Amino acid sequence: MDPGTFRYQHLSSPNAIRLLILEPSKDQDEELRGTLIHTTLEDCDYEQIEAYTALSYVWGDPTLTGTLTLSGHVFTITATLAAALRDLRDDTRPRRIWADALCIDQTNIPERNSQVGLMGLIYRVAGHTVIFLGPSTPETDRVLQSAPHSSMNFYPSWNQSQRHEIVQAARFEILNRPWFFRVWIFQELILSRDPWVQIGRRRVRWKDFCHLLLHNGPNSLSRGKPDDGEEPLRMLDRMNRSYINGGGGNNAGNMLALLKARRGLGATDARDFVFAHLGIASDQWNVAQSVPVDYCSALGHVFARMAFYILETEDVETLIALLDQQAGVTNGEIPTWAPDWRMVPSPCAPMYKSNKLSHARVLLAPTLFLEKHNILGLVGHSVGTIKDVSATFPMSSTLDLQGMVSYQDTVSKIAALYNSTGGVYYRGDSSGHHAMVSIRDREEEHLELCRGLFEEWARFLEHLPVTCSTDPPHQHGQFIESLRTWTEGQLGKPRIFVTSESNDLMYIMWTYLHPKATASSLDGRRLATTHDGKLGLVPAQAQKEDCIVNILGCQVALVVRPVKVEPEEEKEIYEDLMFKLNGRQSLQEPGEKHPQYLDRLPMHGPVVGVEHYAVIGSCCFDGVDPWAVNQIPKGSSLRVYAFH
Repeated sequence: MDPGTFRYQHLSSPNAIRLLILEPSKDQDEELRGTLIHTTLEDCDYEQIEAYTALSYVWGDPTLTGTLTLSGHVFTITATLAAALRDLRDDTRPRRIWADALCIDQTNIPERNSQVGLMGLIYRVAGHTVIFLGPSTPETDRVLQSAPHSSMNFYPSWNQSQRHEIVQAARFEILNRPWFFRVWIFQELILSRDPWVQIGRRRVRWKDFCHLLLHNGPNSLSRGKPDDGEEPLRMLDRMNRSYINGGGGNNAGNMLALLKARRGLGATDARDFVFAHLGIASDQWNVAQSVPVDYCSALGHVFARMAFYILETEDVETLIALLDQQAGVTNGEIPTWAPDWRMVPSPCAPMYKSNKLSHARVLLAPTLFLEKHNILGLVGHSVGTIKDVSATFPMSSTLDLQGMVSYQDTVSKIAALYNSTGGVYYRGDSSGHHAMVSIRDREEEHLELCRGLFEEWARFLEHLPVTCSTDPPHQHGQFIESLRTWTEGQLGKPRIFVTSESNDLMYIMWTYLHPKATASSLDGRRLATTHDGKLGLVPAQAQKEDCIVNILGCQVALVVRPVKVEPEEEKEIYEDLMFKLNGRQSLQEPGEKHPQYLDRLPMHGPVVGVEHYAVIGSCCFDGVDPWAVNQIPKGSSLRVYAFH
C-alpha cells in the first residue's frame, strides 16, 4: 500500500462528518495510528455508548509537522495536532476524536465551506471537548492537581499564600498560551457540553479550572468576579462568564458584538474572524445570508460584505466608529471603508460629536454596495481640503500639566468671569439649543483673557514632540501659524471658550488640557486647518490635501483621500452607482412634512457626480455640524462618494 496516496472519501450527506478512531497505545512514543470513519451528526447525537470528543487546539507553525498512519497511509499533520493526539490516546481503548485539520479535507473548498457551517453543531453534539494547551511543566501539573473535583463535591482548601502561588503559576505557565488568543476557541468553548482543559496527559473540567483561579469556595461561582486584578485573570473571567451565560451559544450576542470583543486575536485564516462566529451569533441566519461561508472569496470581499451588513443593520456612524477603533492602517487587500478585524483596538477615545445642535433626520439615506469592485457608495457634500496638520497629540493621560500654571490660571479667570455675569444660559431655535453667556461691560477683559488662552495653546503646541518620522519638516510649525490665524478670528465671537459648556474645538482643547482628564478625542489624533480657514480634529493618518466630506444623515464628517481610477473602470462604476441610486431617490418617507427632515433632495441626473476616495477616518471641524438644519446643502452640491 502506497503510504503517500491517502485520499479523503466524499461525504455523502449535508450533515455528514468524519471521526478519527485513534488506536490505543501504552507507549507515548509509538507512532499514531487510526482510521477515519463517516457518520452523521444525527447519529452522533443519539449515540450513548461511543460519544466522540471534539478537540480544541492551536494549529501552530505549519512547517513543524508530525505523522499519523490512517488505514496504512501516512498522513502529515501539524506538530501540535500530533502532540495533542499522543496525549489524548488511551492506553487500552480506541478513542473517537473530531479534529478540524484532520476530519475536514482542507484542500476541498466546497467541503470546507460546508463543514465550517456545521462547526457549531459539531461542538454541541460532542460528548466532551478537550481544550489542549500543549506540553506540561511542573508548574502546570501543580495548577491542575490543585483544581477541585466538583462532580465529587471535593473542594481543596488553600490558604491565601498557597492560592497566590497557584494563580501566579497559572498566569505565567497557562493563561499566556496561544489558545487563549485565537478566534475559533470562543465558539468552541461556548458551544461545548462538557469542556475540559488538558495540558500534557493531565486534564480537569473547565468549570473546576476556572473555580480554582477565579473563586474562593464552592458557593462563590455565581459571583463571577476574580479576586486578582491582573489582566490574564480578567480575560479568563470574561471567557467563563460567556460560557456560563452563553446557553449553548444562544446568548453570546450578535455578530457585531462578537467581532468587537474578539478583534485583533489570532487566526490562521483571517476570514475566520467572520466565519468562526457564525455558530454562536444571535443574528447568525441573517449574517449567513449576507456573508456566506466561502473560502473561495478573497479576504477583502468577506470583510467588505461584513461591513455592509453592519451598515445595513446599524448605521453609517457605527461603521465609521469601528474604523476609528482600529489601530493602524489596513493594507491594500481590505477596502478602506471596511473594518480590518485583524487589527488590535485603538486606545483613542471616540470622535467628538456636538450635542448642542440637533441634526436633520434623514430617512432612507442611500447606501450602495458594488460587490464586483468592493466599493461603498454614500451621498454627501464637500466641506473643504486640508491645508496644514499638526503633530500627533500624545495621550492626555501621559501629559505633565504641572508646568502649565499660567494656562490653568487663565482658564480659571475666564470661568470666574462667566459665573460673575450670570453664568451659562440656553437659547433654542429651529436648529437646536445653544449655550450662551453674557459678558456685558466686560468685553475687553474677556477679549484679553481669550487672547492669553490662545497664546497658551500655541506655547503648548510649540513644545509638542513630532513623533511621526514621515511628517515633512516644518509641517508642525506651519500648522501653528495657521492656528494663530484661526484663533485671532475667534476673538470677540459670542461663544463660550472654556468649561464643559463650550463646544467643538474649544471643548476639545479644554478637556485635553484639563488636569483631571482621563481620555480625550485629541488622544492620538491631529489638528488641521483647511484652505478656507476651518480648524478641526482629524485622524493621525491625515495629510495635506486630504478632503473633508459630510455624509448624508451622519453626525461625523470624514477625512478622505482621492483615488485614481482608470477611465473605463470609472465609467462602469458610475453607471452601476447611478443604476442603484435611481431606485432610492426618495430620502424621505412619502407625505412626511417636517422642518427637520430633508425634503427630497435631487439625487439623479446631471446634478450628481461620482468622486473616488479612500477613507482615512472621522473628523470634526469647528462650527461645521454635519446635516444640521441650518446647514442643509443645495442639491447641486451633493455627490456620490465611491469609497474604495
